Amino acid sequence: MSTAVDTSVVIAWQTPEHVFHADATRLIGDAEPPLYMDELNLAEVLVGLDRSDWPGLMETLAEMGFEFVRSTAAEVAAARLDSRLRIPDACVLAAARAAKADAILTFDAALATAADRLGIPAATRAR
Repeated sequence: MSTAVDTSVVIAWQTPEHVFHADATRLIGDAEPPLYMDELNLAEVLVGLDRSDWPGLMETLAEMGFEFVRSTAAEVAAARLDSRLRIPDACVLAAARAAKADAILTFDAALATAADRLGIPAATRAR
């Protein structure tokens, strides 16, 4: 089983004081690698960190089984048109489609709804 991961989950996972930190830790921990993330979504994560922390985060994500997808403009545009989501959220869908992911992890209700509607189950909370 493969999973696409939204920025919201990675940010919550790396931020201990985040309201969804425990859920994110469980969701990522329960997911079987590979874990796919679009490179644009990775940029969203990195921008919130000091640049000196980027290499350590990248190494940790790789060790956890993350793989980074570079979606094409056409893939992102198609996901945007199919979902009516903003481009960053459409990138999650595009990465899931490109990687043939079985599920999406997100805390974004609109993304979860769109993914479910497009046939990609979305997990939004740990069980």
